Amino acid sequence: MAPVTRHKYCFLDIDINDHRSKLALGAAFVHATDSRYGFSSSDVRKLGGSELSRIKAEGLIEMDHDFGVKVKKLGGYSLSHDPETDGGRIVVELFWDIAPMACENFMTLAGTTSYSDGCKGNVGKSVPRPVIGVCGKPLSYTGSIIHRVVPGFIMQGGDFVMSNGSGGESIFSGKKFKDERSGLQLHHHSRGILSMGNSGKNSNSSQFFITFQPTPQCDGKHVIFGQVRSGFDVLDCIEKTGEPGGGGEPNVSVKITNSGIFEPLSSPGQGYLFDQPDDSYNGSTPYFMCRPRVLVVAPSDLVAKKFKSILSPSTSVSLIVHKDEHCTKNTVEIALTTYAIDFAIFAPPCKDQIPNLHSLSGYENVNSHEILMVAKPIDSLKALRASTWFQSRDWYFT
Repeated sequence: MAPVTRHKYCFLDIDINDHRSKLALGAAFVHATDSRYGFSSSDVRKLGGSELSRIKAEGLIEMDHDFGVKVKKLGGYSLSHDPETDGGRIVVELFWDIAPMACENFMTLAGTTSYSDGCKGNVGKSVPRPVIGVCGKPLSYTGSIIHRVVPGFIMQGGDFVMSNGSGGESIFSGKKFKDERSGLQLHHHSRGILSMGNSGKNSNSSQFFITFQPTPQCDGKHVIFGQVRSGFDVLDCIEKTGEPGGGGEPNVSVKITNSGIFEPLSSPGQGYLFDQPDDSYNGSTPYFMCRPRVLVVAPSDLVAKKFKSILSPSTSVSLIVHKDEHCTKNTVEIALTTYAIDFAIFAPPCKDQIPNLHSLSGYENVNSHEILMVAKPIDSLKALRASTWFQSRDWYFT
């Protein structure tokens, strides 16, 4: 048997409250009726704010003979993506040296996907179908749900068999596999820890959970095999779907609409799936709309807020208010070496905090000024879009 390629990172694309289907419905409406209503484009992403407002204010979709029925059946429609409510991409790092069986299981289940990884060149390419497991279901996280959300505790998923936490199947001939001692010895000490769900000792299958905060009650009982590197804002979205004091079932659907292998400096790290209406057999083609992950280093809270207000509409922004030289530079280096960000923008007073990119593993052949840039808030988005590294990515941008 050929040795397993140990990919260090995987992604999960999370869809909340059927937003992807609702956006697809809105896009299909605009595509079909642009001439009738005089829209400036048949692509909903290109419509102006006044046109989008008109569709909602005049109830054009609800009153349409064909689309009105679909809106009622789906429970609504959408014309855009809101990263604060609709979900997005979570990128996780796998600890192969700690729990290789758990990592291989997760990577295989996440890596068998039906959609594009987000790169233009891969759209429309055939993807190997997932292996059908002993349970009769595809061995894949794609299409499965997050069945348990407990605010202040965890989100749990991976039950693609029963979808309620009572099922699951591993890649190891469907059998449950043993706990790995090194993974049991780690601690659930922070937000974003990736750990195996189980029903007792040595009962690991396909279920996993991600912590919302430190959960020491899980230490020694569940195998830790990874952690979230980016997409903490998506975790925030998911946590809000849980009911405090409830039974754990989210108040709206939370689905893994896509999953796969995350290739550093190649795969987009944040964004959402958009189904572009066309004349294909399915009536649409899925595209991954990328939101570049940007880390901003600012000298004050006020300047940081200015950066965020300008960059947030089209990027996923993380902020550092510079106070300690060693801490700031170390944080930027960790974000880069774990591929948690795509770019870092430094306010002019903080430019001395720019690290030596070529000394960091994986960045030896990357021009530092294309990823690490100095800009004022008002010039930040322009500087980002002017980056040739940004322009050369084989991605669709929001």
